[in-house]
Amino acid sequence: MLRKLLVIVLVVLGFGFSALAADKTIELNFISWSYGVETVKDNISKFEALYPNIKVNYSDFSWFDYHDIAVQRFLANTPTDVMYGSDHWLQEWAAANWIVPLEDYFPDFKEYEKEFAPYAIEGMTYQGKLYGLPYYADMVVFLYNKEMLKQAGFDNPPQTLDELIEQSKVLKEKGICKYPLALCFAKHEGQSIEIFTSLVYSFSNGNMFDADLNPLFEKDGAVYKALKFLYEALNVYEILDPASLTWGEIDLVKSFGAGNHAFTFVNKYNLAELNNPAVTSLAGQFSIALFPGETHSCVGFVRFYCMTNMAVKRGQDVIDACGKFLSYFGGKTDGTYVVAKRWALEKGLGFAQLPLYDDPEVINAINQWGNVEIEKEQAKLARAKQGMTPFYGTWDIFMREQIHKALLKEVSIEDALSASAKYWNDLKQKFGKR
Repeated sequence: MLRKLLVIVLVVLGFGFSALAADKTIELNFISWSYGVETVKDNISKFEALYPNIKVNYSDFSWFDYHDIAVQRFLANTPTDVMYGSDHWLQEWAAANWIVPLEDYFPDFKEYEKEFAPYAIEGMTYQGKLYGLPYYADMVVFLYNKEMLKQAGFDNPPQTLDELIEQSKVLKEKGICKYPLALCFAKHEGQSIEIFTSLVYSFSNGNMFDADLNPLFEKDGAVYKALKFLYEALNVYEILDPASLTWGEIDLVKSFGAGNHAFTFVNKYNLAELNNPAVTSLAGQFSIALFPGETHSCVGFVRFYCMTNMAVKRGQDVIDACGKFLSYFGGKTDGTYVVAKRWALEKGLGFAQLPLYDDPEVINAINQWGNVEIEKEQAKLARAKQGMTPFYGTWDIFMREQIHKALLKEVSIEDALSASAKYWNDLKQKFGKR
């Protein structure tokens, strides 16, 4: 009887401990940059309702400061479990073991690759392993003001960079706009290097680096031609607004949306805002065209959710909670890419999850402010950024500085590119090709 009683007691205690374990709350620390913060918070609320035992502590930081703040958190072990990452930081963070390969902890995530855009997979992969699930994926696209072009007598947008210059000269001569072209090329604007790389890709044989990661910056190569185009647009033809060198993305979109310019290169999701009557008085005037150039190619990039090594060290319960978070935000819930679809419908964000292009709601939403067929065609021509190494982020900052110096006539185009190539090779020798 005593033995039976002991067994009963142990069973009851076992159930009690199981219930306590089931009720245990796992806290996840999540950081992002400051875009659509209210939407992020609402998504978190929906996630927490789905998983009542997981509480998400959320912090957001300016895009301009995000990389440095993230690195400081890594170095100081500031509690961070899941976070936004980017293709141009991946190798730096993965090589330092600050973030971990998701497939090592969630093997099923590899199945998602069958439905992701190739450039996005490349942007989330380091040494053959998948490190992220997409927050959003997008392209640097060419936008134009169709009313301005009609006023200038043009039936179609430019197909090449030479045509872009010629149409801009007519727009300027007719007084339709003082600076037909505008860009977000402030030195602190990370998007500027993606715009520049897109210009490089627009030329035939357009490459930043060769297969061994040697810079292709010699005179008359595609990199040289891209910088020469910008230099002449600013200093020779005076069609590029000089304020572009001080503008971040928000500044550019405001000026372009106010009807001050006819052309721009910018991340595609901005087109949804530009053609939103609640945001822009000129909504409906802005259109997308294939990237002008010999190839019509452009940069395709990905921002993604990733898991930190700090989360792994906290134990299996936290890892499991991170898996649920990552799957909800970057993957499927009940067979649907819930969060990615919401960003596409409400904010016009691009996506790596290709099945969304077959979703009638998404098709209808894109056609409300853009052109789904041109977007799909441009996506086929998009390429991932070249040179993704642990030292790319460091070099990128230096390269932006050299581009500025060349555009401002402080150094020649040749000297700017020579300095950029030397700095790249110095970093490559220091860190090694990875």
